[in-house]
Amino acid sequence: MSISFWRSTTMFEGNGPSYISAHSADVILSDIRPIKLKPEGLRAINVLLDEFLAKILSTSSSLVTDKLRASLLSLLPTSLGKEALLEAEVELRAYWERTDPKSVPEDDSQTFHLQWAFSLLRVKCEAYSTLNEGDEDPDAESRVNQMFDRADIQPPKSSLIDPAALYLTAILE
Repeated sequence: MSISFWRSTTMFEGNGPSYISAHSADVILSDIRPIKLKPEGLRAINVLLDEFLAKILSTSSSLVTDKLRASLLSLLPTSLGKEALLEAEVELRAYWERTDPKSVPEDDSQTFHLQWAFSLLRVKCEAYSTLNEGDEDPDAESRVNQMFDRADIQPPKSSLIDPAALYLTAILE
């Protein structure tokens, strides 16, 4: 199922996804040759990244990083996918060095809710992205959780959210 339907029914549609800012895109492209990306082109790139995030989550049906890894490798079994995976593993290792890691990741496959996970991770990946110059909205995560709390659905496991968000942000970048 495409995430496009969900995107059109959420509060985020008005702004669209924003993983990469216009300035960051111009800097990246200027390394190749002087060029400016049109707003439509930037929007297309951000929507592509949004769809890729949705597809990774849809395929993994989990926020456990081992399942996210398997999902990425099934979707992008090329050198690009493997390079993205290496970057994600470096970020995850650094995260576990800064925090108190759990020895065994919790299994969330029975309670995983794709729409909630996507909405939450979209907000977090946009905030964590070094290519997005927007400020983090401290209330965005609360708004997502409030929106789904009303639906009597079990929320994503909090111990899995930050590692998954860092991991997926590294993949998207």
